Amino acid sequence: MERADREHMDDRRVHLRVPYGAWVEDETEGGLTFYLARNLSLGGILLQANVDPPAVGHKVRLRLVVENESRIMSVQGEVVRHSGMDGEFAVRFVNLDNARLSFLRELVQEAKAS
Repeated sequence: MERADREHMDDRRVHLRVPYGAWVEDETEGGLTFYLARNLSLGGILLQANVDPPAVGHKVRLRLVVENESRIMSVQGEVVRHSGMDGEFAVRFVNLDNARLSFLRELVQEAKAS
């Protein structure tokens, strides 16, 4: 990808991304799959797979955890792109109700403070 294209993609970002190095569970596909989170925003999350990442367009149901597991929330998302390196892929959150949006705000604030 050309630098100008990457910069244009960054310009389209609406939400602040913060580093987030936690394990995230995907509850789809009849079992649990674990991914390492790289960064997080109110709009989505960048994950890293140990094997091939899910296909673009794949629907996921992710379990996110507030520090010390005091709160756990499932959020729905859709794989929107692969980064092309180290199994990284981006998920856009979908169907966020007020409770999930509030949870994500808390999680982003906590990650930003770390």
